[in-house]
Amino acid sequence: MTETEVLQAVRSFPAGSAGGPDGVRRQHILEMVNCVEAGPKLVSALTVFTNCLLHGEVHADVSPVLFGGNLIALEKKSGGVRPIAVGYTLRRIAATCANTYAASQLADYFTPIQLGVGIPGGCEAAVHATRRYIDTMPDRHVVAKIDFTNAFNSLHRDLMLRSVAEKVPSIYRFCQIRLLAPENDAHATLFTLCQASLSGGDRQRLQERHLRHR
Repeated sequence: MTETEVLQAVRSFPAGSAGGPDGVRRQHILEMVNCVEAGPKLVSALTVFTNCLLHGEVHADVSPVLFGGNLIALEKKSGGVRPIAVGYTLRRIAATCANTYAASQLADYFTPIQLGVGIPGGCEAAVHATRRYIDTMPDRHVVAKIDFTNAFNSLHRDLMLRSVAEKVPSIYRFCQIRLLAPENDAHATLFTLCQASLSGGDRQRLQERHLRHR
């Protein structure tokens, strides 16, 4: 990532974004990088740090803490609890850079299957097209909107990482180190949420694949 791309990631956070366990918010970093005297040096250091994370250059003792977060339980209107994890802002900056890069690389791969990733205004275009169709829809025709309950927790993480390794290998290590963090660490809240469908055999395969990609 370049300094410009990292700075764009910092500025892309919504105003008022919450901070992680250390309390550092996006606004704190934004005000520091805008400092005339120290801002340029901070941007350079932040860029180096972000690239270290994206390359998976994180010590095993630091990874569970850096990829952890504060866990907030929100009650759903339909019942049950929606867990929200708020991670460290520095880690979220790196994740934003990884997402931006992946979206740019996968736009052609996803099109026209989906319109949400790498297609500017894609979802808006789909909504307007659907409305126009409904307005002129012939008799005995219907429009069905399908939503999958808990779809994210139904995905196999080893298959997701395999796709990352094949399609966007540049961010593979960043994604991999999250799943290799110790399960019993006090700060590994985010890991607990992300391992719902990860069996012991899957975990072993992930570790073996990680060694092959080092």
